Amino acid sequence: MSTAHELRPKPTDQSSLGHAGIDDLDRALGLLAAAEAFRVEAAGLLGAVAGTGLAAWLGYVSLERLIAHRSGCRNAAARELVRVARFLDANPISASALRAGELSWAQAESLASAVGDDRCAAFARHEADLLAAARGRDPRSFDRLLQVWRSRIDAEADAAEAERSWRRRSLTMQLAFDGSSRGRFRLDPVSTEIVAAALETPPDPIHTLPEPRTLAQRRADALVDLCRGDPPGVEVAARGGGDTRCTVDVVIDVETLAGGDEITVEHLRRELGRGGPITGPGLDRLLCDASFRALIVDGPRTVLAYNRATPDIPPALRRLVRIRDRCCVFPGCDRHAEWCDLHHIVPRYRGGPTTADNLTLLCRHHHGTVHDGAWQLSRAPDGTIQVRSP
Repeated sequence: MSTAHELRPKPTDQSSLGHAGIDDLDRALGLLAAAEAFRVEAAGLLGAVAGTGLAAWLGYVSLERLIAHRSGCRNAAARELVRVARFLDANPISASALRAGELSWAQAESLASAVGDDRCAAFARHEADLLAAARGRDPRSFDRLLQVWRSRIDAEADAAEAERSWRRRSLTMQLAFDGSSRGRFRLDPVSTEIVAAALETPPDPIHTLPEPRTLAQRRADALVDLCRGDPPGVEVAARGGGDTRCTVDVVIDVETLAGGDEITVEHLRRELGRGGPITGPGLDRLLCDASFRALIVDGPRTVLAYNRATPDIPPALRRLVRIRDRCCVFPGCDRHAEWCDLHHIVPRYRGGPTTADNLTLLCRHHHGTVHDGAWQLSRAPDGTIQVRSP
């Protein structure tokens, strides 16, 4: 919980922030903290009656409907409350952490969603580690940690979730009468990493502008720059054109290389899958048109080597494939070559070479379809690409 002295800005002549609303803000934050405490207490009480059949006895189809009707809250809020209540009732250690303030309500709700009904045994084994990891993490960072945890204990569920996340992607824009617009978007994990890197901008210095831009304004300006063709020098670009692609650094402890094993693409792929926010088919799609570098370390501060683990696709080979294929090779698609990824027909981690015969063009949509949707590509003897559905 933030305190008043933490919220008050240092007085400067250049600051346009006033002090009149600080006390009101402190009081509002205090009320929100009290509301969360009441919600935690309510969840504890509901957990005790969730399995008693009381809702049915009172004439309701579920406890969620009873809460929504009797309290006046929305159905979604009632479902969230009951889900967390059941989770806390089944996991008293997490319930104690929530009451002690070591776990926030948002983190408890993320845990309840991640554990569900089919990961209870795995959560019991890892509960202490996950609660320790929750300390000091914001809800978004904790959600990403839980995604990695879920992928490790349930590979099949992770693959299915990757496909569902890819299919749910969307971007909508609504134009206003004055020519402005507003919208919303939803991206899969791979696209989120690319867009987040492309839109990352440092804060405006306070003294250089009459009114420094907000984070949302800086991201909006960066998005316009990308679309206009002036990317702000990021390593992972979110637009087509040129030779933009991903460069992935993998940190490997020297102990994992004991025995003199060669650093292979499969080795790097396995290490990334263990510790990164992207796993499974999404990781394969990201790495298909990427170059790897291995950072070999001995402990937290000693760097032994920084090696290029796989060669970049040479610019001449990129141009050759783009001139030859001209557009996305997926049937019915005519997305221009500059907005396509280079796809390894036989994946690198399976020994596929970086050659013209093993490379082809796929737009971002169909690249995701191939990796996340398990479609198969092959090259016929006459050089044409054949596509087979799952």
